[in-house]
Amino acid sequence: MNPLKKSSITLRATLIGIALIPLNSYWILHLSYIWDSNRPTSLALLFNVLFTLLVLIALNTLLRRLRPTFAFTQSELLTIYAMLCQASVFAGRDMLQVLVPLMGNGFWYATPENEWTQLFHQHLPEWLVVGEQDILSGFYKGESTFYLQAHIQAWLVPTLIWVCFCLVIGVTMLFLNVLLRKQWQEHERLTYPIAQLPFEITQGKNRFFNRRMMTVGLCIAALLNLLYSLHQINPVFPTIPLYHSFRLAEKPWSAMNNPGFRISFFPFAIGVGFLIPLDLGFSCWFFHLFWHFQRIVGESFGWRGSIGFPREMAQIRGVWIALFLWTLWMGRSHVRIVLKTLFSSRALTDSDEGEALRYKTAIIGALVGFILIIAFCLKAGMSLWFAALFFVFYFAMSITITRIRAELGPPAHDLYNAGPDLLLTDAFGTRRIGNRNLSVMSLFFWLNHLSYRAHPMPHQLEALKLAHQTRFNSTQLLWVLAIAIFVGALSAAWGHLHLSYQVGLENARSWYARAAFNRLAGWLYNPGETNFSGLLYTTGGFTFAIGLLLLRWRFIQWPLHPVGYVVSSWWTFTGLWFPLLISWTIKRILLSTGGVRLYRRAIPFFIGLVIGDVIVASVISILGLFFDYRVVYLSW
Repeated sequence: MNPLKKSSITLRATLIGIALIPLNSYWILHLSYIWDSNRPTSLALLFNVLFTLLVLIALNTLLRRLRPTFAFTQSELLTIYAMLCQASVFAGRDMLQVLVPLMGNGFWYATPENEWTQLFHQHLPEWLVVGEQDILSGFYKGESTFYLQAHIQAWLVPTLIWVCFCLVIGVTMLFLNVLLRKQWQEHERLTYPIAQLPFEITQGKNRFFNRRMMTVGLCIAALLNLLYSLHQINPVFPTIPLYHSFRLAEKPWSAMNNPGFRISFFPFAIGVGFLIPLDLGFSCWFFHLFWHFQRIVGESFGWRGSIGFPREMAQIRGVWIALFLWTLWMGRSHVRIVLKTLFSSRALTDSDEGEALRYKTAIIGALVGFILIIAFCLKAGMSLWFAALFFVFYFAMSITITRIRAELGPPAHDLYNAGPDLLLTDAFGTRRIGNRNLSVMSLFFWLNHLSYRAHPMPHQLEALKLAHQTRFNSTQLLWVLAIAIFVGALSAAWGHLHLSYQVGLENARSWYARAAFNRLAGWLYNPGETNFSGLLYTTGGFTFAIGLLLLRWRFIQWPLHPVGYVVSSWWTFTGLWFPLLISWTIKRILLSTGGVRLYRRAIPFFIGLVIGDVIVASVISILGLFFDYRVVYLSW
């Protein structure tokens, strides 16, 4: 076989991926929307997709023995994995699960007292929302069905429009990833820690699973999680505590209660933490405690109540902007080459040889996608200048998160309230932005409020990395991922509507989407000017991040990375910081005593922790669908 020839993505793998997406979306919705239980899309490595991949690997082992010609290749397994990852983020807790309620919340919760009807109803485009009370009644109260003609007709147009918008957003990100891949993978040689695990476990003949250390780790994690889960189902079962949350009553320690102080021993997080670079592991747990230190200091001196210190979200906005600009600066040579291809009639020294698309095609595609997004915003009623700024910042933040994942691979990136909405309202003031812009922007609450935990763009780049690493056709992969985006968004919207009319949104998790209109009403009631205090904190975060980056550039052994500061500030990391401290400590001891060789020998054990945790958590949650029980936190 020609080593330069790339294998094609098979029709079989594509069809299996498409068939699994609706089941995968329904599973996610039950976990995080109906039960508010395990949150598979709150972490970078999606446990639901990893479990599906493990099932396919087990099936493949059987096929190799019975019908070897029917066995899946590594490229087929990774294609299905990539498709499910892409579909999962759209079905996740922070995207479609917020978008679907957004279409109706502004109308269902409108009352004469809150005056929402007078404040913003006239600014919400009819083709993007559902406002009829008789249609929404079953959606919020339950004990009804989506499959009535009136219900389907009311939801069909806005749902399909939003699904198509998801497709445009996702495909635009695919074009951007084509432009970024070579610089990050081949020139800077970033490590892609999150992509390591699926690559390792899908290698030929499952040689990875024959390692004793992997089996030991798997059994330990499976036993701990099984005991923990069974105890939650029925307290008569013994358990080993894996999670404890402290509620601190005395000041100034009570400042830690928001977002919380927790000690946890989750095997999944310990295993993932072992795969990330040593300096990032240290930065994550150190900066999480440093954030708490800032809160305690603010409470002690009265700054928390008077000036909001430490204003976590405002600081984080400055940090990610610094990381984005630093990324552009470090890759400036590649950026120049990419831009030159746009104005050149031929490729420049084969700079885009081997890419999924020519750079010129990718640039034009990204520009067309951006123009379509802006046209959508203009049609919805946004001003051109505001729509352009909003999505420039959105895609800049998306690139930053993708860089964070490719370089360092933290187990979560919870950039809560750090998106372009609050950045722009701080900079311009809500009065200058205007009521219509604010109202339409609130319909994008699902896109920029919490959805940086489960973001499409990093998963796309990791899929492209796996395609180049295993030499399967990356051009075909772009088409497959686009199909996964559409099917994933459509199936997630259907699943949400199906379940909501059964159980009622008010009996499930609905406050996220309601928060968008509560915030909007506050802006419209009390329009404000530029928030100089918020901008000051943002500038402080920017300066702090640049300082850390310069120290890392000057001193090779400098241990603190601003990525640890940006990802560890809020809720998700309250359950991750202690497992990362454990994995960092073990990894440091192994590297100090036995070097890289001992570290590599230990990797199967820690991947075993991840796999054992995932298997038990997934099996118990799937059984819960049939036997109607709920586990609040299976493991993380």
